[in-house]
Amino acid sequence: MFRKKITALAALVSLLLLVVAVPAQAAPFWKGSHDGAEGHDGHGHMQDWRDFGRLFGQDRFGTSVRIDEDMYPDQVQNVVLASGNGYADALSASVLAHQKNAPIILVNNGVKGSAKALAYVKEHLVKGGHVFIVGGRGVVTYNLAKLLRQLGYVVTRLGGVDRYQTDTLVAQQLNVPLHTPIILASGENYPDALGISSVAASNGWPILLSGPNALPQSVRDFVYNDQPSQTYIIGGTGVISTKVQEQVQSVAPGTAITRLGGADRFATLADILFKFFPDPTQIYVANGYGFADALAGSPLAADHNAPILLVNPNSNSLPPAIVTYLLMLQAKGIQPQVATLGGTAAVPDAILQDVANILNGQYPQGGGVPTPATISETLTVSNPSTAGFTVSLSPALNGLTSGNFTLLNGSGSAVPITSVATGDNGATYSIGAALTAGQTYAVTASDTGYAFGGTHYVTVPVAAVSVTTSVYGPSTTGFTLNLSPAVPGLTANNFTLLNSAGSAVPIASVSTGDNGATYGISAALAAGQTYTVTTTDTGYTFGAAQSVVVPQS
Repeated sequence: MFRKKITALAALVSLLLLVVAVPAQAAPFWKGSHDGAEGHDGHGHMQDWRDFGRLFGQDRFGTSVRIDEDMYPDQVQNVVLASGNGYADALSASVLAHQKNAPIILVNNGVKGSAKALAYVKEHLVKGGHVFIVGGRGVVTYNLAKLLRQLGYVVTRLGGVDRYQTDTLVAQQLNVPLHTPIILASGENYPDALGISSVAASNGWPILLSGPNALPQSVRDFVYNDQPSQTYIIGGTGVISTKVQEQVQSVAPGTAITRLGGADRFATLADILFKFFPDPTQIYVANGYGFADALAGSPLAADHNAPILLVNPNSNSLPPAIVTYLLMLQAKGIQPQVATLGGTAAVPDAILQDVANILNGQYPQGGGVPTPATISETLTVSNPSTAGFTVSLSPALNGLTSGNFTLLNGSGSAVPITSVATGDNGATYSIGAALTAGQTYAVTASDTGYAFGGTHYVTVPVAAVSVTTSVYGPSTTGFTLNLSPAVPGLTANNFTLLNSAGSAVPIASVSTGDNGATYGISAALAAGQTYTVTTTDTGYTFGAAQSVVVPQS
């Protein structure tokens, strides 16, 4: 009897432990299962790192499936399979997965090693669904593809002779419209492509890979056929050289090229964050020295228009460039939700404490990076006119108003700013003000937590004066040119005289006796011939060339 009671008690305890150990299967954390947690709702409350969601498994393959189950807990029409053992073929998969509303499932070597991936496919991919395999048979085996076909799925393999051809095949599969912007990242390493992956996926921009000194032929052909309106080169010139940039420009002359590259993988990532994510509502944190977790999570990040912050798992503090980005968010009062891709070996808890403390306005827990007093901004002024000018900021800084700018004229008096507008999240601002042609103005900017580098000067160009020209009295020794209004001070260098064959005719002399209202042009001309004369001078427009018809003798 005593033994029966002990047995029953043990069973009850085991049941209670099981209930406690297994989390309730409510909504996935990225869909709001932590909405009630303090500081995790994006409304400026104090953040507690223990409330950050963490998606992870026993290994990279388990983490991949865990992310997929959270993002796609029900049936899907498509899946994307990529190798979890090598990054080369998989870097461009995020854009394809987002376009197809598909999870990225990382597979191991062969069928047996890919049991977790196969279990997810069998449970979630609809009958007759589509499997896109990224990579050749050397990375995703023939037997695995054969089994998937036997299970009734449609299998499309996107695999070339090398990583660059595979990458191009993925880009072609996207079938993007002509002039779609492209991303160009290194094919020799993964951090830069991963850092931009959610941006590329959410916008539908192909990620193309290149070597450091030459654009692969397959990529060159894609760029030529697409003629992208914009090319983002990710990484410094040591990663993708200026030679490659010139090759892109040569095959797509109309593309605008922007390079986002820093001293290391984290500084490059910071450039991406400042440009594309000035005010995120969600951020993800992943291992910056392993590709698998960030790759598997890239469709999830793209779905939320969220950045993936890459970190060093062997450090207890955040990289300085990432600290600077988070300080910018904190200074602007932005409190994004935070989630982690991978276990504590990939993203240590101490790093998450740093993230929370910075967003809460506190000193990083790791202590490796002091909180800077200001964030340095590079400000440039361009396009001055009598209606205003353009201010460019790097990194981008959204939310500035007329109160953040001061405009002074040459005598030091304030000039009213009538409007301030940005259409690119604070990378450029159009400043409206009534300015005077020929005058120089001083521009300064200010904002709490930022340094803009002192006073910047802008000179408004003088509007060109329109002048009407007419020719009279042509002869074999020259002609007279009338100007209205008068333009004094012109010389032979201001006039070009051509014969009917388009050859230049020397001008012997130029003279005026009425302060530029008329000019006598001396030149040896032939009777019966027609010539053209054009006039140029800074600050004036003279219209089309005038004909000089020399009468017959």
